[in-house]
Amino acid sequence: MLEQQRIMTADLNADSGLTPQQARALSVIHRHPGIIQRELADTFQRRSASISNLLQILQRDGYITRKVPTESERTKQIYLTPKGQAAIAGFDAYYDTVESRMVKNLSPVEQQTLIGLLEKNGGVVRSTGWCFTNRRECHSESVKQGRLR
Repeated sequence: MLEQQRIMTADLNADSGLTPQQARALSVIHRHPGIIQRELADTFQRRSASISNLLQILQRDGYITRKVPTESERTKQIYLTPKGQAAIAGFDAYYDTVESRMVKNLSPVEQQTLIGLLEKNGGVVRSTGWCFTNRRECHSESVKQGRLR
């Protein structure tokens, strides 16, 4: 199942033209509008310079914008542009379809069992770059309980 998930995720990333890391960054920015680069680096457990390059590409391609808040000229808050929001909507629609296919033969009880098993083995699920349970609330640190569609 995880291999199938990786293949489908790779297909989505190929279709969107975004790398898996870029797609994950857009997802985090979507969940945390106004996040700053340092927080994004902490989330990804990467150096700030690596995240800076990632953000420059996303900004150049029109997915994000960076704004300097009036109270602090040293930091830039990151927001999705309409193009970035459209990419997230496309990801959500795609993953809704993927989730439906992956659980179509499972009863509601079996779906809840699967959620429990995925949460118990969260490191493997997170390493794929995609959270099987409720993507909209999933953070890189933990897979939060959600419901399957």
